[in-house]
Amino acid sequence: MRAELIQELQLLQNSRANKFADELADRILSSVDAVNEKVQSSMSKRGNMLMLLDKRLNFSTLRKLRTGFLNLNLGYRFCPKEK
Repeated sequence: MRAELIQELQLLQNSRANKFADELADRILSSVDAVNEKVQSSMSKRGNMLMLLDKRLNFSTLRKLRTGFLNLNLGYRFCPKEK
């Protein structure tokens, strides 16, 4: 009878320990998931901002090159050729 009670107590303790471990693991995983989501969101926003900045810089650089090239071409076009 005593051995059965000890065994029952051990099973109860193991059950409680497993339940506590499961709850603790769930809490840790949920907090890690929340942090991962925030980091991923901020990295995505930063990446989008960098891509927009790159796009704007490329457009402004291309616009400057294009206007400079057109000004050069127009200048040569209207200059009389020397022989």
